[in-house]
Amino acid sequence: MMSGSSVVPHTPKKKTDALPSIDATNEIQDPLDYSFCRLNKVEDALDEEPRSSPRKNQGLTEDGKSTSRCLRLNNNSLQSIERLGEVINAKFENPKNIAWIDLSFNELTTVDPVLLEFTELQILYLHGNQIADIKEVAKLSALKKLRKLTTHGNPLEKAKGYKFQILAMIPQLQAIDFSRVTKCDRKTAEVWNNLNSAPKKKKEKIEDD
Repeated sequence: MMSGSSVVPHTPKKKTDALPSIDATNEIQDPLDYSFCRLNKVEDALDEEPRSSPRKNQGLTEDGKSTSRCLRLNNNSLQSIERLGEVINAKFENPKNIAWIDLSFNELTTVDPVLLEFTELQILYLHGNQIADIKEVAKLSALKKLRKLTTHGNPLEKAKGYKFQILAMIPQLQAIDFSRVTKCDRKTAEVWNNLNSAPKKKKEKIEDD
């Protein structure tokens, strides 16, 4: 027996069902790409062929479904995505694993609750749309894994403290409009939230009295 030394027992790593983070640099399969397809309704994608990938292996199953976790619907004329779930269920092998959706440069005026069905969603692009009410963004707070969001180029960006309002609504975000969220941003968002919720709390207290 060796003296003066100790043996550290091996602890096997616990298995996890959590899916890895997704980004442009680590996604194996190309996105299923319906950008610039002149779609007026999201369900039009059901009868549309996606844009071809430069890769030989486009990540399709035998029945033609995509093994990717990313969907591009940018640069179309979409006014509603109410039937997005139907499209994703038809086009993807693992619909619930969708992690990145690009809806930029369309004509959306609201944040449709259908997006909340995709609980693995990590990246959502909504820039270049027609969303005017910043409170619409609050719906996305239910997506606990969402870490990157874009909303610039919408009328809502004219709201005072726009970026800090969004961060107060969705505090887990790591990037807003392609800019990394800093500690200073988080502190400002916290102060903003406290200042703007104070009048409401005071009013509630007066009404209780």
